[in-house]
Amino acid sequence: MLPFEDETSLSLLYHLNSEPWGNVEAYQSVTYEVEYKHVTPAAPPLALPPPPESEVTRLANMRRSCRAYEPKTLHLSSLSAMLWGSYGITRTDNTLLGGSLALLRPVPSAGGLFPLEIYVATQRVEKVTDGLHHYNVRSHVLEPLTVGSIFPALKPHLFMYPAIEHSNAVVFLSAVFHRTQKKYGPRGYRYALLEAGHVAQNLCLLAVEQGLGTLCMGGYSDGELNQVLGLAPLQEGVIYSVAIGWPAFSEPLTISLV
Repeated sequence: MLPFEDETSLSLLYHLNSEPWGNVEAYQSVTYEVEYKHVTPAAPPLALPPPPESEVTRLANMRRSCRAYEPKTLHLSSLSAMLWGSYGITRTDNTLLGGSLALLRPVPSAGGLFPLEIYVATQRVEKVTDGLHHYNVRSHVLEPLTVGSIFPALKPHLFMYPAIEHSNAVVFLSAVFHRTQKKYGPRGYRYALLEAGHVAQNLCLLAVEQGLGTLCMGGYSDGELNQVLGLAPLQEGVIYSVAIGWPAFSEPLTISLV
């Protein structure tokens, strides 16, 4: 039994022991049947009205997982819009934090602690050197960490690499665990995972707006990938990743709200 005062050991144990299941075929198979829960209603079911069409519903309906990309150049303005709109600083507020200036983002964050960091592996991005970059949210700049092709180094560690090798960018969302756990203890780990989901959905919708495709990926070799990104062991780790690029298909995207 771990002592109550131990805020990190339990979640760290889970994080280290939840490396991807060794069955790589599970990530590539589409044979699993989707299950739904059936309940016995206490009264007749209530039919809901059709959802009204809006820009959000339009983008959400167009979002889909893209598993093939064209080796085209991505505009820097597109990458900039996706990074800022997913986790950039969108507004400030000095009524929070006891009068200190709060730098707020486009996603909810437990305690306003924002535990995530963004790293971007790039290739064929306009005006951006191929390599690995850190997104500095305060300055809205990309900080180069390595210069030169980074995708070959990612290949052994991303289970879906064959599908995304021609994408323009892979966005890695890492969690600095102590940021939330210093306040919420082991449960802070859950909050970091939830926040990564918010950021990834923003990325997907913003990519659709730019005519781009995305693939959200949770299948990777944690330890090896964190090492490629230069993350400090036991302090920070990748918890989600999103590939972005030009879809290599011309499937019509139709809107149907029923």
